[in-house]
Amino acid sequence: MRRFDPRWLVVFLSNLLLFWLVGIANNHLAHFSLFGLTHASLHLYICGLAVVYSAMRLDPKHGAIAMILTGLAYDAMEPVPYGTHVVLLGLVHATLVYGRRRFPREGGVFGIVLAQFANLFLFIALSFLLVGANPHPAEAWLRIFVDLLASQICILAVAPWFLALQEKIMGLLKIHPETGRRVLL
Repeated sequence: MRRFDPRWLVVFLSNLLLFWLVGIANNHLAHFSLFGLTHASLHLYICGLAVVYSAMRLDPKHGAIAMILTGLAYDAMEPVPYGTHVVLLGLVHATLVYGRRRFPREGGVFGIVLAQFANLFLFIALSFLLVGANPHPAEAWLRIFVDLLASQICILAVAPWFLALQEKIMGLLKIHPETGRRVLL
């Protein structure tokens, strides 16, 4: 008898929570005043954080399911061609799964570092894909740099909480994140 394995669902739902909170933050950062600039705005992009837990702790099958669903959800929320995040998140996930035997799976510091590098790759890849649609592409790079800097700082602040949240949810459900088996206390 095959039993239901909810690990991919836990990761997907926690990623949706993360995107909802970042969406609220982006809504508040859309129009703020900074150093006398009244029309300043920031856009936080922390999609790299969504990849780390599934790539480091879940098996490749369940991690890929979570990343495909996360990519589809993020494509629906962002003004990008549909399927862009599915491909990019899948690429980052596959790269991390391939190299995870060499990485420490537990510990927040390494997860934060991986989230920083994953987010940097995703941000730069999306910037190169989408900067041509800007009416003034040369002027867009300063804005992109400021958004990248703000996003990376946000990941430093949010990553420990988010990774601990996913561990805590797995612990509350009494599921071992790597095997999917029930943990008896």
